[in-house]
Amino acid sequence: MTGSKILFETLQKWAETKGNKISIIDTDTDRKITYHELLYAIAQLQEFLGYDSQTIILATYGGTINSVFWLTSMIFGHHLLPISPNTTEFEYKELLSKCKDKPTLLITPTDTWITEPHTKQLSVSDIETIIAKGIKNKTAFKPNDKQSDGTVYLETSGSTGKPKGMILTATQIVITAENIGRRHELTRNDRGLTPLPFYHVNAPIVSMVTSILTGGTVIIAPKFSASHFWEWVEKYDPTWISIVPTIVAILLKFDKPAFLEKSSIRFVRTASSPLPRTNMIKFENKFSLPVIETYGISEAASTIASNPMPPQKHKPGSVGLPLDLTMEIVDAKTKKKVRQGDIGEVWVKGEQLIDHYEEGRGTDSFENGGFLTGDLGYFDEEGYLFLTGRKKEIIIRGGENIIPREIEEILLTYAGIVEAAVVGQPDNILGEKVVAFLVVEKLNEKDLVEKIKNFASNKLSPQKIPAEIYILDELPRGKTNKIDKNVLKKLTPEF
Repeated sequence: MTGSKILFETLQKWAETKGNKISIIDTDTDRKITYHELLYAIAQLQEFLGYDSQTIILATYGGTINSVFWLTSMIFGHHLLPISPNTTEFEYKELLSKCKDKPTLLITPTDTWITEPHTKQLSVSDIETIIAKGIKNKTAFKPNDKQSDGTVYLETSGSTGKPKGMILTATQIVITAENIGRRHELTRNDRGLTPLPFYHVNAPIVSMVTSILTGGTVIIAPKFSASHFWEWVEKYDPTWISIVPTIVAILLKFDKPAFLEKSSIRFVRTASSPLPRTNMIKFENKFSLPVIETYGISEAASTIASNPMPPQKHKPGSVGLPLDLTMEIVDAKTKKKVRQGDIGEVWVKGEQLIDHYEEGRGTDSFENGGFLTGDLGYFDEEGYLFLTGRKKEIIIRGGENIIPREIEEILLTYAGIVEAAVVGQPDNILGEKVVAFLVVEKLNEKDLVEKIKNFASNKLSPQKIPAEIYILDELPRGKTNKIDKNVLKKLTPEF
């Protein structure tokens, strides 16, 4: 059965059996829509779009509109291109140059956003009117006998290279969402909170599609706000929360809210980039909430490994056990499977994976019917996966391979260091030198850099000790909130 059909039949089932249950909550407007209303909204949007496949660029913040567009597109065979509302005109034109099909509809935050004279353009308020009409009139759902999987065009984060485009089908998205629901043991009684963007795989697939398939509720904050985060948690009482390691680091700066003692939260999950084990332990101890680290890639519609739910083990520093797909650790050169415990590149194979990038790029990533992720790691004796870094991030100093994450984990154990990023920069003699960029709590501490270097020298072998340490107010990040190490590699003492 295709993903479009599964989504359609699931929505119909929930509307028939629990139609008055809240499906989506938008924290920005405090808007709540039931499963009945969600079905009406999708039906009305589809009536507006028509049954010919549309190519839609969606440039709005997370919320009800994003959810309705994602679901409508997947069910009715449209092509969706979600992008950041902060996209510049240059970036927008770059995107258009990559599109196989000319966009037929552009949805923008306001009427004054980028204008595209050759494409029909609607604002958020226009779409709100369409959705409201469907809910008011109880628009009937009219499936198309010829309906096929909708697709979503996304780009990799590009944190270590130029972003690559890919197309995910509704079937691939549904397979992954069902796997997530099983691993997280989600039920109709769950309410998932996400403050993450809808132009990446996490929020729309991990939180929204998974919640819809399991009959739960998704609580969507259009974007993260440190000052409002715990207010949302108290007001909407989620049973699980999806965030990224950056948010973990930010929340550690805040005191534990008193209401957490009586909250319904079962777990907090992280993804997008490795969660430093130090921050995981600090977070669990401070807020008394289990943190479930996961591992996802856009090429497989998000999650491919996750720690299990308590009381089973969730190991600090590990991204957990593979989901329903084949995963092996292979030698980066020979592509042969390595022994358990040895470090190599993560290779995966499954129905949820794409089999190529667009524009013919990255063909060397597809090997033996599977996908080479570019991530390095190893399996422990219990089958838990530990990631050690990116293949492209390895620092080669004097012929020795140095993995940045090992150094970052050590630096984060120093009191006051909130975030750490280690990169290699050119060295005239040894090829590369180790350079660390830090965010710290106390900027005015005397001789702080020297103290950190002395600390590192007692924990790391000489070649791994940072030759340079720089303190930043914040680390540069890409569109998906990952640290942009390309920027850091180019920073010099004069920055």
